[in-house]
This record gives sequence, structure tokens and C-alpha cells, in this order.
Amino acid sequence: MDIKLKGVVKHGGKWKKPGDIVRKVDDEIAEELLSKGLAEEVEPLPEDDTELQTLRERAKALGIVNAGRLGEAKLKEAISEKESELQMKAAELGIEGTEDKTAEELVAAIAEAEKK
Repeated sequence: MDIKLKGVVKHGGKWKKPGDIVRKVDDEIAEELLSKGLAEEVEPLPEDDTELQTLRERAKALGIVNAGRLGEAKLKEAISEKESELQMKAAELGIEGTEDKTAEELVAAIAEAEKK
């Protein structure tokens, strides 16, 4: 079940604040929070939105904050900005062939160059 919190709750070892949406909560736990007035049920995300999921996974891999909460347009913009930042950082560090590398390869190359 997907819920929106109305109070402060500890979930998965992390404190969540009012307004946070928690996805795929165990039904028993969700029902308890609902009965105590600490949460309300929200519509689950559609399972078939694979492009959005792919974008979110890519954004998370690039270290984009709040990737799970962003919509498609914002995700594409954030990914593009992050990739540009990586290209510029790689160029500053003198890494060659940056235009042929994927973002993941750039992250690895930058990390390696910064070790030196």
C-alpha cells in the first residue's frame, strides 16, 4: 500500500516527516498508521511506466537528489545538467575522450583522476 504521512514516523530505520509519501508499505503497518490517523492512503504509482522508472534509476545512479519524486520533464533536465557537469569536470581534470564516454564511465574516470 502507498501512504502519505500526517505525522512523524520511523520507517525502514529512517525518520519520515508529515507530507512524505511512502511506497509499498506492508498492509498491516499501513492499516495501523491509517487507524491512528498518522497517514492516508494514496494512489499507487502505475507499474507500467517503465520509461519514468528507467529515468529515476538513471538519475539515482548519477546522484541526483530526490530522483524518486521528480516527474519525467524534471528528471530529463536534471540528468542533462548532471551529464554536462560531468563533461566539464572531466575536461578540467584532463580526461581524454570524454565525448565518447557514458555518464557512468565519466564518474569512474573522474574518481580515478581525483585519486592521483
